[in-house]
Amino acid sequence: MINNAAPRNSIGHILFQYDLYPGKIEQFGKVKKITSPKGTFALKESNMIQEQANWFSHVMRRLEKIDYYQVVPVIPTKYGDLTITHGNKTFYLQPWFWEEAEVPDEKKEIILFRQLGKLHSLTVKPQEFSKDTIENSYHELLKRWEKRRLEMEYFAELCERKTYMSPFELTFLTHYSRMEQLANTASNYLKEWYDDCLEKQTFRAVLCHGKLDRSHIFYHPNGYGYLFNFEKAVLDTPVRDLAISFRKSFQYTLWKEDQGVEWLGTYERYLLLEEEEKKLFASYLIYPELIYHCVDHYNRRDGSITELQYVQILEKRIITMTRVNHFIHNILLKKESSQPSE
Repeated sequence: MINNAAPRNSIGHILFQYDLYPGKIEQFGKVKKITSPKGTFALKESNMIQEQANWFSHVMRRLEKIDYYQVVPVIPTKYGDLTITHGNKTFYLQPWFWEEAEVPDEKKEIILFRQLGKLHSLTVKPQEFSKDTIENSYHELLKRWEKRRLEMEYFAELCERKTYMSPFELTFLTHYSRMEQLANTASNYLKEWYDDCLEKQTFRAVLCHGKLDRSHIFYHPNGYGYLFNFEKAVLDTPVRDLAISFRKSFQYTLWKEDQGVEWLGTYERYLLLEEEEKKLFASYLIYPELIYHCVDHYNRRDGSITELQYVQILEKRIITMTRVNHFIHNILLKKESSQPSE
């Protein structure tokens, strides 16, 4: 990794590390489009500190070693480094791609979960059992969930004190008790996962992308999806990635159970979930963070979205959570729940 104390706005210094002499530079958020005689490139600016940048470089090189090619490559500098630290920012260079593939929305998640399954299957590894690790994960998640539940309880109390509630607040209160039930169900599934892990004394980890959704996959005309933005990559349970991608994908359309069946089936063609992992997956999915997040946005509203639109978003997510509950009981954990009791 290259470190220097040159001014942050000295883009020429960064591009010099690649022997790039741009004819044109365009800004797209945190990405600069670099047009040069050598081609067109994307220079990504990130807030990764040095330790994170080192890990990011390790991840990208590891993916190449295990022959996982469905990633947008990171181009090394002329000195062989994958990142450049400049000022208090970290930069890396990739080919510039315009997404020209006209992929139907219903196929985007199929491509995404296929690539996620491949990534996990190539990196899955049993971990040395650590009771402390399992206990810490369990209690930390419960603590985080309880904090969120109390925040929503406080919002509900504020709504109830009002003489006239807004349509959003009224809708929230109408379904509040159901949200509490979902949160309790999530805690129960999490306890079952915890107990199963202690009994089996095994768990496994994969390389998790960390924030995979449609915005972090390039849909190529050849039908493949190429993942990018591995800045949040971690070694963790496969359920972490799977749940994040499910929950992000819930927000694009009014989600249906058969979509969940197809997504999970696509993923499990490459890596079957263990029974305790299914319980952890169920706990992540059924916890009503999707609704809580909507309340957060409502509390920070700036007038760009109307009250009616907020209500519609909330109602859509309430319907989604009801369907998620059915998906968990009828599909994900059906085998276990249908077993006769002894």
